[in-house]
Amino acid sequence: MLSAHHLEYSTLVYETEDVLVYSGSYKDVPIALASTGFGDSTVLSFVREIKGLGATEIVYIGGCVSTTDRHGLRNVILAAGGGENMLNRACDAARLYEIPTMVRTVLPPDVVHPEEGCIVDSITGAIYKQAQADGIEALSILTVSENAKTGEKMEEHERRSRFYAAARLVFEMLALG
Repeated sequence: MLSAHHLEYSTLVYETEDVLVYSGSYKDVPIALASTGFGDSTVLSFVREIKGLGATEIVYIGGCVSTTDRHGLRNVILAAGGGENMLNRACDAARLYEIPTMVRTVLPPDVVHPEEGCIVDSITGAIYKQAQADGIEALSILTVSENAKTGEKMEEHERRSRFYAAARLVFEMLALG
């Protein structure tokens, strides 16, 4: 959907059971979009493969669960802990296009007592670790889709809407260069 509606000259370049990759451009910036299915291992194998294709940056868009009232449902989180250059560009794009976001540190899931205000996300932690090892800048943009403390969850149409807001932020951030 993102490729069809946002990329210029979109082309399917790779397809397996779990992965679809489209290439194209947005405001003359070359972009590859991948849908990697579910699970850390699929995402991590993809991160390793894209380095070989010349990628220098990766952005993961996903959902996360909040365990505190500090992260309201539907909030868009810019996950600190990856590439600072990308985080700064994402903040600039969010301000420029008035996309409400908050910056939070993302911790790996093995942290027993996360600091107040941090997000725990296994895929983000794994991506940051692999990207650092491969010399690729990484950023995660996460939507708070569930509050474990209250049991509140977003409806499916809301998840899609927040995903598209996060994707727009990614495209505008990449266009800022």
